[in-house]
Amino acid sequence: MAGTIFINYRREDSIGTAGRLRDRLAQAFGQSNLFMDVDNIPAGVDFLTYLNKQVAACDVLLVVIGQNWLDLKDESGRRRLDNPDDFVALEIAAALARDIRVIPILVDNAHMPKADKLPDPIKLLARRNAVELRHTHFHRDAEALIGKIHSAFEGGSVEPRSRRVMAVVLAGAAVAAVLLFGWIGYSWMSVTRPTASVRPVADTIAKVTAKPQVDERLAAENERKRVEGETREARYSALLNQGTTDAKANANDKAIATFSEAIRINPLASAAFYGRGTVYRNKSNYDKAIADYNEAIRLDPSNASAFSERCFAYRSISDYDKAIADCNKAIRLDPNNASAFTERGVAFAREADHKRAMTDYDKAVSVDPKYAGAFLYRGIAFMRKGNLDQAMADYNEAIRLVNEAIQSDSDNARAFVIRCVAYGDKGDSDRAIADCNEAIRLNPEYTIAFLNRGIVYERKGDTDRAITDYNEAIRLDPKSANAFNNRCFSYWKKGYNDRAITDCNEAIRLDPKSANAFNNRGLAYARRGDNDRAIADCDEAIRLDPEYTNAFVTRGNAYANKGDNDRAIADYNEAIRLNPNAANAFANRCFSYWKKGDNDRAITDCNEAIRLDPKSANAFNNRGLAYASKGDNDPAIADYNEAIRLDPNAVNALVNRGIAYSKKGDQSRAIADYNKAIRLNPQEPSPYLNRGVAYARKGDEDRAIADYGEAILRNPRYALAFCNRGRAKLKVNDASGNEDIAQARQLNASVCP
Repeated sequence: MAGTIFINYRREDSIGTAGRLRDRLAQAFGQSNLFMDVDNIPAGVDFLTYLNKQVAACDVLLVVIGQNWLDLKDESGRRRLDNPDDFVALEIAAALARDIRVIPILVDNAHMPKADKLPDPIKLLARRNAVELRHTHFHRDAEALIGKIHSAFEGGSVEPRSRRVMAVVLAGAAVAAVLLFGWIGYSWMSVTRPTASVRPVADTIAKVTAKPQVDERLAAENERKRVEGETREARYSALLNQGTTDAKANANDKAIATFSEAIRINPLASAAFYGRGTVYRNKSNYDKAIADYNEAIRLDPSNASAFSERCFAYRSISDYDKAIADCNKAIRLDPNNASAFTERGVAFAREADHKRAMTDYDKAVSVDPKYAGAFLYRGIAFMRKGNLDQAMADYNEAIRLVNEAIQSDSDNARAFVIRCVAYGDKGDSDRAIADCNEAIRLNPEYTIAFLNRGIVYERKGDTDRAITDYNEAIRLDPKSANAFNNRCFSYWKKGYNDRAITDCNEAIRLDPKSANAFNNRGLAYARRGDNDRAIADCDEAIRLDPEYTNAFVTRGNAYANKGDNDRAIADYNEAIRLNPNAANAFANRCFSYWKKGDNDRAITDCNEAIRLDPKSANAFNNRGLAYASKGDNDPAIADYNEAIRLDPNAVNALVNRGIAYSKKGDQSRAIADYNKAIRLNPQEPSPYLNRGVAYARKGDEDRAIADYGEAILRNPRYALAFCNRGRAKLKVNDASGNEDIAQARQLNASVCP
């Protein structure tokens, strides 16, 4: 049944939270069913009398308790609660005296006052079960409170007004019976009548005295139903509390079972569906999460948090249009919902609408400056644009806020993941991995934690561990386009191009709008020598996201592989225009200038790349190429050494250092470098080609021919390998060498004149 709610609070202690709570309760129960003194008292009425009437008429009184609630003093220095005219204490005392449901609401990390600290009229408040309303989890906690109030109304235990009405009816019936009996007695004593004439009076007395018996039976039945309702409601409320506790402790299966039992007891209340949906979300079971949020929303269409969480779930399965629609509804219901603004921003970013995404992140930070997720995603957006200082500032703020959150909620796996990502983007890999480890310890089913730890391992060059984490993320969530996409990239790094393409195909199937997946597949095609397909994939990535810097870089690389360095440089120019801090664009433009023979420009670009990213092994490697072309093999080898120090798995730097050693006549060192490169990446053709060159220089044509064959096996379009093998064969009088040379010229005449 419908009920009314009285919000009791102290302005100096908790007006902000009380106002926010009022707004959320108004969405759930209607403004007309709420009383809060700021705007409900008519002008000209007696303040105290009106408040007492409102308390007497309410079904639930919420006592908002902040950190200063107990000890606030008035102008005279006396504690306000001890003032006999203190409205807060008077309202609570009136509700307790009338046996109205009183629910303490603890805000700002406040604790429940002990009875010996409370004045006598409100000591019983200490025995009332409190509800926590945390700033960092306002929406989740508010939903739990709403569920308790709904359950109370629906279960019948919060109906003091109906009981008071019944008491009045019974009392009225008893008074009527007494008056009627008195009148009958008076008539009988004043007039003598025959016995027969007395019978109607006796019948009347019997009928009148029977009615209270009927009322008593009805009252007893109502009382039985009330007790059953209270028992059911109490059980439902206890299950909600237990489910929430289990969920906070990351005991996901236990929480699901508890919420399921609550749903069985009361399938018409939304809170348990919302709670179970959130646990399914934490398990990365987004289909079940969405189903539960659907039901929560059907039962309570004003539940902003359910729309916001369903937005997150839709975004996680790459359904960005539905995600944006849900976040729109959440924001319409709750314009201060920072989570909804942030999630909508992420969905906009995935659809390459970066301007709207940034606007949403700014709004999220504005409505809730303590929401760490908004700072994190805004930092990512700044990083994408090359605004490193702003990105670092946002990452630092996200870390600071998470530090605060963890102090009060050390089981918050989500907070540890946020800090993991922030540390990772700041380049602090060890701290990032430690935080993702903790998130996984707290919630071993947390896909996002494995996904982000894998990203950090990849940045550290530990590709095998990265793949292991992506494998686990895919096991937990087989619909994670991001996990397939990231594993695609890691397989590409290891030279497993076919595996990479298979994973990127799946990522694109799951999320056809993933510009990143098209870009990564392009990397794998280029590595296989299929530059036309690589360019086609980059074209699609750029169509999906015209501001995607890496897609221009990857396409530039494919053009460079085809020998079209002018187009390559044009793409690198665009990448640098989009992001002036894109170190990889400078490093690769350096490579194209080197290919064009403009070594000085190449060195200038690589210098800038190294300035922007002193840990860029690629930039040192490419600058080494330019020095080597100028005949400066010693500075070239020094650059290759640094590239290998920064990335011990840098196959290209090992190959290039081998070439430099070979040019200096040190074939043994050269072959040692090629051997290591082959051990690191057996699928890469260039180490075989260059080892063949070294063997040829040592006069070992048979080994040279074998290595050229291995290079061709890995890249059937490798013109230089065909050319070298053909010439080596001719040296040992193998006429089939002419066929190899013809094939090389057909593939690329310039490499085999």
